[in-house]
Amino acid sequence: MKKTILSVALMLMSILGAKAEVDPNFYIYICFGQSNMEGNAQWEQQDIGVDPRFQMLATCNFTSPQRTLGNWYTAECPIVSPVGKLGPSDYFGRTMVKELPDKKIGVIAVAMGGSPIEMFDKDLYKQKYQDNYNEWWAQIARNYYGENPYGRIIDMAKKAQKVGVIKGILLHQGESNNGDEKWPGMVKKIYKDMLKDLGLKSVDVPIFVGETEYENMGGGCSWHNHVVAKIPEVIPTGYVVSAEGIPGNGTDPWHFSAAGYRTFGKRYAEKVLEVMKSSGEYTKTVVVDERFTGALSTLTGKTFAIVNEAENKAFFGAGADALGYDIFDNAFDDFATEGYMFKVHKVGSGRGLKLINPDGEDYKVGDETAYLNSQAVTDECCFLNGLNGQRGYDIQDGARWDIQYVDGKGWTLKNVGTGKYMKDAAHPAMFDEPTYFTFCTLKVETTTSIENVNATKEIKDDNWYTLDGRRVNANNLRPGLYIKGGKKIVIK
Repeated sequence: MKKTILSVALMLMSILGAKAEVDPNFYIYICFGQSNMEGNAQWEQQDIGVDPRFQMLATCNFTSPQRTLGNWYTAECPIVSPVGKLGPSDYFGRTMVKELPDKKIGVIAVAMGGSPIEMFDKDLYKQKYQDNYNEWWAQIARNYYGENPYGRIIDMAKKAQKVGVIKGILLHQGESNNGDEKWPGMVKKIYKDMLKDLGLKSVDVPIFVGETEYENMGGGCSWHNHVVAKIPEVIPTGYVVSAEGIPGNGTDPWHFSAAGYRTFGKRYAEKVLEVMKSSGEYTKTVVVDERFTGALSTLTGKTFAIVNEAENKAFFGAGADALGYDIFDNAFDDFATEGYMFKVHKVGSGRGLKLINPDGEDYKVGDETAYLNSQAVTDECCFLNGLNGQRGYDIQDGARWDIQYVDGKGWTLKNVGTGKYMKDAAHPAMFDEPTYFTFCTLKVETTTSIENVNATKEIKDDNWYTLDGRRVNANNLRPGLYIKGGKKIVIK
């Protein structure tokens, strides 16, 4: 009897120990679909090198690089399979680890070029596979996924649940079911089956569905987007990821370019973070870190933001040739702005301020580097494209600046062309008195655990509140997470 009790105790300890190994900060996403999710563009030099916090669970065996089914690896290309290339999952994960510095991100990816959606239906895949045995996608299913792509996803996802938390599902498929009105319903069934088989809830694991290539970008299956748009109607926790403006590869009417996949992956991440933010699970705050002071020479080689700390505002690229000036949360949004960091560059008798995009490269207007420029005659401010003398559109020497630091106050920007000071984007170098700016580096403070929100503990009345403690109208609640009576309530 004692041996039996001891054996049971040891077994329970083993089970509890296994559960204790689950890392709540390891966010895992299932990625599935056909060739665009598989990745169809050759990766380039800029794609080499990945933060080790971005991991992939091998869903098949690889030979180059050597990977074994069921093991975790740093998510270097190719992620999905040996026949896959650069795809949206690459820059989805890279963007997520950048935005969530205290998390690990993992992907479980199964995709087959040309595959119809039925190959991911647990009840339909077998017949579809048998009827199309010689198709390319059937060969991939046979060679890499044991003839059962859905089953491989579930098996690997269960393995992943032992070490992390599944937070979402990413889908890109449709070219092989172009415009099929039944497609949203088929996606819904697959989604529900996945949730059931993995013991998950839809509110905790939303699905994100990407559009196909637009016709004006060379896409031949753009008609499918009208059924993709119905996903939120049939799946309350379903979200559409836009492919608008994402370039095709120029050689066929189905696939995106390498640059397109980078953008698409970031858009998937943007949508995931947006949903997390709306539920109160994710907040991001950008704050001033190191402040630069002293002689202009101290800025040599430095990349810095230009902020007005008194107003909590900063300069940024608002798109095309426009300069923006807004509060930190808007100015420092990687997804919404064209860049918000600057570098000093010698331009003739003055200094130019080059805009740097979120990837750390010079921001371009056309093929030319963009410099901070004053167009004071028209009461506007814009970027100057071109390197020929760096003169403003209307003001001679409009892109040249006399940059000075004033002890205890900050940096001033005096335009060489106008002899006036910079104030903001709407009222550029037109002022006799200087405005003092901080030239600084930035740091990101993120919160990804709603349990840390004080409102859950402090607000005990029956009114409705947002997670930051703002009282809201109970008759006009948007979808999201709220506090009522000290409890968290999800509104769909």
